Formats: sequence, structure tokens, C-alpha cells
Amino acid sequence: MAAVVSVKDLRKRYRSTDPWAVDGVTFELEPGQAFGLLGPNGAGKSTVVKMIAGLLRPNGGTVTLFGLDPGNPAARAGLGFSPEDPDFPKFLRAPEVLDYFASLLGLDEIDRKRRIPETLAFAGLDQERRQIRQFSKGMKQRLGIAQAILGRPKLLILDEPTADLDPLGRRDVRALIDRLKESGVAILLNSHLLSEVELVCDTVAIMAKGRVLKEGTMKEVVPEGRNLEEVFVELVQASSPPGAPRDQLPSFISDQDKK
Repeated sequence: MAAVVSVKDLRKRYRSTDPWAVDGVTFELEPGQAFGLLGPNGAGKSTVVKMIAGLLRPNGGTVTLFGLDPGNPAARAGLGFSPEDPDFPKFLRAPEVLDYFASLLGLDEIDRKRRIPETLAFAGLDQERRQIRQFSKGMKQRLGIAQAILGRPKLLILDEPTADLDPLGRRDVRALIDRLKESGVAILLNSHLLSEVELVCDTVAIMAKGRVLKEGTMKEVVPEGRNLEEVFVELVQASSPPGAPRDQLPSFISDQDKK
């Protein structure tokens, strides 16, 4: 089975005097697979995603999307993206938002009449009549996923899809991801909520300072009896230079105990 995304020894820095933002990253993503790209802030995750989407050119290594250069329009046609905090015009309603994105995709009237109602039903928004300004965070997240799948993508990139959601909202988004995987859509998930990643991802790559510290299936990365957060913290801390303990209070606060 051909890989949806193939990244080999990928390298990127923004200026010649800068350290490498991405330094030798390698991984593949298969159809119907959910891949978690994890790491602390500044690890290089967003830079990797931008190169996959064709928004940045690498300084070294290769990245292919459906076997093509990411800048190829045929490759981009198979890509959907849902940002962390989708921001839609507040006085539109969900069908109007999707109609706007359908126009950007170049869908004709027949496709719009078919896809928009079906996509809203898939996202659980088909009965919603309120304007976007009255939507909850979870409803906006689901609408963000709806617009991302409207073009029938083969690869869906989700940036923090369950951030700030309540437990019911997180459950709904997980269910959407599972249904997309079952249909053969590949999912690239960028998230700091490791407990959520552990529930939906088949494989993960943990990054720090532009490098992949560990990559593999969830079973390979997380030994039995441990969880993803423990492995993540251990790997990231081991890759960082020694410094002041994170739990050490600033002296101006701890000094108050002595008064």
C-alpha cells in the first residue's frame, strides 16, 4: 500500500545562522492510519506540517504527498486541514460557511447540494440553525472538521482538535476521527493532549528541538504498564540540558515562608 505521506531525512531552518528547526525527521503515514506528531512548543511540529502542505520548502531531505511533490496541485487537492481554533464569520450559519468553502473548492451546484447536508449530518450540525457567534467551542471544532472534509480529502491534518473541549466534545471529535479512519482517510494529528492521542492514534512520533526522539506504533513507543505522557516527559527531559528544577519556587515566593 502506497504511503499517503513519506518524509525522509527532512531538514529545515529559516536562516543560515539559525539552528535547525527540523533536523533529519523521517516517518510515513498510511491510508486509514492516525499518526500523532507530538512535542513541546518549538519542537518543529508546525514546520513539518507546513512542508507536508507545501507551504515551506525543505533545505534537505524529501517529502512526498501521495507520491507527488507537495506543491503539486494534484497533491494539494487530496489534503484537508482543520486549525486549532477555527474562526468563521460570526453572523453566518453552518450551511453558509460550508457553501463558502465549497465555492473555494470549485464545487458545482449539484455537488454542493449533495455534500453540504451530508457533511453537516456527519458533524452533527445538520439541525443547527443558529449563527456561528452562538456556537460553543465544540461546535466550532466540529464545523472546522466539516469544512476540512468537504473536499473529500485523502489526508486530514488536525491541529489540536480537542483543545479546550469538555469531555462530551472530546468524545464527539474522537468518534469523527474513528469514522474517518474506517473510510480510509489518513489523519495527521498535532496535539498536546496526550491522553487523547493515546486513544485515537495508531502510530506516534515524539519530537524535540527538530529531531524525532522516538517513533513507532503506540505499543512500540509506550511499554506495557506505562502511559504516553510518562514516556513523552521522560524523552523530552532527557533531551534538554540540565537546569533549575521545574518544581522549585522562585526565591521571592519561597522566602515568604520564612517570615
